[in-house]
Amino acid sequence: KLGWPKKKHPLYTELNVFLEKKKLDAGKLLLNLESEEEDYSATQVKTKLRKVSSKKKVLAYFDETITRLENSGRIGYANIFKSTKNSIKNFCDKTDIFFNEVNHKFIQDFEDHHLKNGVKPNSIFVYHRTFKTLINYARKEDLVRTDFDPYKDISFTKFRRIKTLKRALTKDQITAISKLDFALGSSLHNSQQLFMFSFFCGGMNFIDMAHLTWSQIKNGRVNYERKKTKELFNFGLLDPAKAILDYRREFRNPDTGDYVFAILSNKYDSPKSIDTRIDRMGKIVNRDLKEIGRQAEIDEP
Repeated sequence: KLGWPKKKHPLYTELNVFLEKKKLDAGKLLLNLESEEEDYSATQVKTKLRKVSSKKKVLAYFDETITRLENSGRIGYANIFKSTKNSIKNFCDKTDIFFNEVNHKFIQDFEDHHLKNGVKPNSIFVYHRTFKTLINYARKEDLVRTDFDPYKDISFTKFRRIKTLKRALTKDQITAISKLDFALGSSLHNSQQLFMFSFFCGGMNFIDMAHLTWSQIKNGRVNYERKKTKELFNFGLLDPAKAILDYRREFRNPDTGDYVFAILSNKYDSPKSIDTRIDRMGKIVNRDLKEIGRQAEIDEP
């Protein structure tokens, strides 16, 4: 009659504890809905309670989030989630875990594991920040309890205090790089031009150079939006930068469409293919720059 197990049931105590916990979950959910002053129905309450009690796994939810980010064109952000997922996967010995297994000790052990294996503090900070964001997503989707927060008593202050050592080349070293003579059209020549163009344009980012089009260059000026920050740049081109563009214009390949540096072309027509291409070309340029630095007799990497 009361909807509770009879005392003679062999699991009477365990069932009572289980059902009391379910009542507590329902009470907390109703309290949150009331405090948010939202209208709700019994069906919505049942749906939310089922989600809260669902056995969602961490790595599986990472995959869902990564797919969602990729589908919305946020490839770079998706890659950060991939790296974080892999770091957790390695820590868990490639075994997926439930969200309710993630607690303060798990987070601390996760950090200690990476420090022990020589992972840089800045990278660990990114893993922490991304994992915390994933947990926030799970809370918003009612996949975990509203009070679930394994990062509650963990401070990121020690990571924010870490300053990256700034490195720079001297004027003589830059000049040495610019004077190296490579075969026209070779990979080293192309990487040298990209490096020097970036320098003459105030340190233009590689991704922004990859996306740079001829239509963004008019009357000796370049006008573009930075991909990462959406900040607008409009400045006059120095003569050495103009010389690089004159060379690119002379040997312009129609297959690359409007792109200046032939890193991208019209065949890369999805965010995923564009990101993959830029990543691959970036690795080639970085490899070439090591050889260029060697030939310019520069000791610093």
